[in-house]
Amino acid sequence: MGNIMRTVFATFNYYGFSAFFNPLVEQFGWSRASLAGVLSLSRLQGGVLALPAGILFDRYGPRRMMFIGVILTGLGYILLSRTTSLLYFYIVFITMIQAGASFGMGGVAVDVAIANWFRRKRGLAMGFATMGLSFGGILVVPLAWFITIHGWRSALMLAGITTIVLGLPLTAVVRHRPEQYGYLPDGDLPKEPDELKAEATEPNKEATEEEVNFSPRQVLRARAFYAIAFTVSARQLVSGSVAVFLIPFLQDDRGLSLTQAATVLSVMALVGAPGRVIFGWLGDIFPKRYVMAGCFIFQAVGLLLFTYVQGILGIAFFLVLYAPTYAIQGEYFGRKWFGTIRGMMTPITLISGVVGPVFAGTVFDVTGSYRPAFTVLAGSILLALMLVLTAKPPKTPI
Repeated sequence: MGNIMRTVFATFNYYGFSAFFNPLVEQFGWSRASLAGVLSLSRLQGGVLALPAGILFDRYGPRRMMFIGVILTGLGYILLSRTTSLLYFYIVFITMIQAGASFGMGGVAVDVAIANWFRRKRGLAMGFATMGLSFGGILVVPLAWFITIHGWRSALMLAGITTIVLGLPLTAVVRHRPEQYGYLPDGDLPKEPDELKAEATEPNKEATEEEVNFSPRQVLRARAFYAIAFTVSARQLVSGSVAVFLIPFLQDDRGLSLTQAATVLSVMALVGAPGRVIFGWLGDIFPKRYVMAGCFIFQAVGLLLFTYVQGILGIAFFLVLYAPTYAIQGEYFGRKWFGTIRGMMTPITLISGVVGPVFAGTVFDVTGSYRPAFTVLAGSILLALMLVLTAKPPKTPI
């Protein structure tokens, strides 16, 4: 379920927006900075909604929120297909598509459910769930072909219908917490009174590894909270910008067609799919911050080589070194308030999400190349590397 929802989101939004970018610029003559600005403002709006959405996820569960998100997103794509001006595009994208992402289509709902249902193998479960992003990247090739043959308006109409037709049935199978169905995380069964009594007198390893749950108030006093938030912020500056401008970069700087550029993106997503699971698995075995640091090294090197090594060789380096990385979020604060705490991080992570797309678009408008912007983005990854190493597990809340 989580993979399918993320696949739809990635196909038409996370990676797919890159396929729509140049066709919109060519038809309306908008600057790249002005079109990228819709992403910046939508992320700003998403930041405003993040905390209330997180509270609603924790209180009412992800299913109801996903239903709202699917309807808003699907109708938003359909209305977006009727775009006649930049102002109209901004209004529809921000008020409907981004709102839909905040209330379920952006993956938060799936993450909340996984955080509640898995504990021992949470990193691995997150890795499998995020493979939907890779599948969505693969589907950008047929999306680019569809845009080339039938136009971007028909492609957006298709996006809206697909989102509603697939999304609504999937929301029906989402479950909030395992305790509501007589289970514990990881599929464990509740222990009988005799077992609990035995553990009280002879505690075993399992009994001593009780999960710690930080409250929203307690997490604000944890240094790791800020280290993780700033790490995610630096990382999102890169991921959010590269996802949008990868296809335009390959078209404008390397001279590829829309379908050829989309193929490179799809291969990157395909190569990166196993890495999401592998690094998730490693995060369950080794300290998550060290695994994340290793991911960031791969990404920085891959992005620099891709930017400055011409031809097929540069693309090959990018596919090998950038794709097999996955930033595993260290879940140091428990699952009870997972959605709320994630929403509390958003004001910090919001800055990069707002600045990144406009920065990269403006750099192209001024210099005629994305290279200076991609170089700065690679430096941002190194900043994330230094920040994540300071994210030590917090002490037990008092």
